[in-house]
Amino acid sequence: MGLPFENVKRRTIVLREEATDSGYGLNPEERSIEERLKTGFILLDKPPGIRSKTAAHIAKKILAPLDVTKIGYSGTLED
Repeated sequence: MGLPFENVKRRTIVLREEATDSGYGLNPEERSIEERLKTGFILLDKPPGIRSKTAAHIAKKILAPLDVTKIGYSGTLED
């Protein structure tokens, strides 16, 4: 049977074809680990009993040698 939206026929609309300009950087797959850490995000499965603020502080200390200075956090409520 399925859900109602599963029966809807969909089509992709392409307004125009574009290509990535290498002058603006690299594809994420071509970046080094250091570059990915500086420009991306890390998913951290925080253990119970440690605050998010503390986990972010620890991550900042670990990543300091890579000149990563901005660390933030987001997610579920504290346990």
